[in-house]
Amino acid sequence: MTEQRGMSGTKAALGERIRELRTKRGWTQQQLAERVGVQQKQISSYERGANVPSGQTFIALAEAFGVSLDYLAQLSAHASPQSAIADLDLLEKAQRVDRLDEHDRALVKDVMDLVVLKSRVRQLAGGERPTVAEALAEVQAAAS
Repeated sequence: MTEQRGMSGTKAALGERIRELRTKRGWTQQQLAERVGVQQKQISSYERGANVPSGQTFIALAEAFGVSLDYLAQLSAHASPQSAIADLDLLEKAQRVDRLDEHDRALVKDVMDLVVLKSRVRQLAGGERPTVAEALAEVQAAAS
């Protein structure tokens, strides 16, 4: 069932969601405004339910928070898979990587794969920490 709300109730609910996401990340209104490209007073008016963000600002808010548009609009009770990352610094870095060109994104993914593989090799070795060179040798051996 979908819940029907009046316009002022929708504005207030959206404002609460924006405030919740902002405070959860430890951001000030000014910090969020800078990430989204609006003035701090606009963020304040959204959070109070006095105004609704434009379509472009709504998208920028969702991107800044790393959530889906549905989640931000409260059409979905569950945050997008992106926001399942608990480490907010890692989430922000992943969002920045996502904006890189295809070649650079592939490079970052390869490095991440190597780090994960290194961790896996360490687990298999009984907790010893192999060097990156050792992990690379393991990758090359597995590829041949």
